[in-house]
Amino acid sequence: MGRTRKNNLRASGYLNLVDVGEGLSLLYNGFTSRMDLIPSDVGRMLMTSRDFGDFPFLLPAEKEHLVKRGHLTELTARGELEEFRKLAGHILEEDQRASKRLNSDRAIAFILTYECNLSCVYCYQAALRQNHDIPSMDAGFVEEFFRVYFNKLFPRCHRNKISFLLFGGEPLLPGNRGAIERILHYAGKHGAMVFASTNGVLLPKMLDLMGAEKGKINNVQVTLDGARMFHDRTRIARSGAPTFDAIIHSIRTLIELKTNTSIRLHLHPNGLESTRALTEYLEREKILGQDHVYVYFEPISSFDAKDMPPSYFEGFSELFQRVAFLQNSPPSRFARSLSRFMDGAGMEGRLKARYCAAGSDLLRVVDSRGDIYDCYERAGNMAGRVGTLSGGEVKYLRVGDTHRNRHILNMPGCLRCPAGLYCGGGCMDQARLRRGSIFKPFCHQNRELIGQTLKAYYLLKRAGKAAVGGPPPPSGSAERYGACGLGLASGPPHAPK
Repeated sequence: MGRTRKNNLRASGYLNLVDVGEGLSLLYNGFTSRMDLIPSDVGRMLMTSRDFGDFPFLLPAEKEHLVKRGHLTELTARGELEEFRKLAGHILEEDQRASKRLNSDRAIAFILTYECNLSCVYCYQAALRQNHDIPSMDAGFVEEFFRVYFNKLFPRCHRNKISFLLFGGEPLLPGNRGAIERILHYAGKHGAMVFASTNGVLLPKMLDLMGAEKGKINNVQVTLDGARMFHDRTRIARSGAPTFDAIIHSIRTLIELKTNTSIRLHLHPNGLESTRALTEYLEREKILGQDHVYVYFEPISSFDAKDMPPSYFEGFSELFQRVAFLQNSPPSRFARSLSRFMDGAGMEGRLKARYCAAGSDLLRVVDSRGDIYDCYERAGNMAGRVGTLSGGEVKYLRVGDTHRNRHILNMPGCLRCPAGLYCGGGCMDQARLRRGSIFKPFCHQNRELIGQTLKAYYLLKRAGKAAVGGPPPPSGSAERYGACGLGLASGPPHAPK
């Protein structure tokens, strides 16, 4: 179990503390995945007691309980790190085994085009718009893909375990209809779920393709940047026209069609008040809290948590919990994976050594050139492609091996992070762009989102509300790797005792 000091204890280096009000906090351990409700002042003393000691502020029974839960340990910091590394390795091996099973969920994302009808100020694909040599995907490409390559892309997988994702640029441009119809034909044939990530402006032209039944686009994600005035300065049409009202109209139409709709609310630097005004608008207009609608927050990639004052996080926490209460689910990309904390089912299979499906064999992103990627944000950048469709064969490149090695075992900072096995190291592509290497972590408020998600589940349970984990995620997405479950019961079978 690593190096110890006999009959002496130290607070685990993997403790996290989340204030839930009324002088109480959730103490959760990023190593053992066990969580307890404790007085906040006790939690703060534990968080600052990193050396071996007697913990005089604890009663004997309290100390005994915290030892059983793994919050207090006889392991040295080095010994605990060694055990944490073993657990991360075990999780990685389990993921690798799971990805080879016939019944593992997988996804194919079709980049239908790199063109877009919007000109958002922060678009990561802006440079690709300059390359007009990349054609849009047509019906002929889709036909050839399913006839020649589909069975070779995931040779060891049940057909009904593969989901289809429609991406762009803007996937719902009118010129993409032919390709979309052919994809939906095969989705109906194979019983596949279909997800579309769209700006929503042109969605009314595709309403006949939306719905809950097979062979339709079953799940749609749209994005809002804030209240109307803020949004219309950042997400604008290429003509310069505003887009807020058009997107809201599309959301209302999707609600009428009972199509699962995810609304991604971007968090901008200094934009929290606009986000607050937007959530109040969505509540007032009876969009927030509707069946088939799930709202979640996503920090835009232009700022980090360390750049923001404490008042930002106080306001964000209040807003996060308000939205969670209204929709019975935390507005977070971690909602589904962390939901098991609260149902007492433990976290086996929910911790993760990777942030998302990049580097795994669960997701393939295909564009009209026949290039294959394992990350949406790298699509179109040929230096990041992991394979090609060519001559009737699927050919893989060495870049994929590099991506496969991007996990927390190869990121020392993540191995020491109390949220490392819930976050998985953060976005690979953002780490490359902003930190110069995919083997560096990109934390990006993940720890804050994880803490607020757990707090929301606790508060919902305390209020007697039947919390749900958000909408069904695309197979092979970041949610495939999950996070963990509420350790008020017990940790996983492989957790340290």
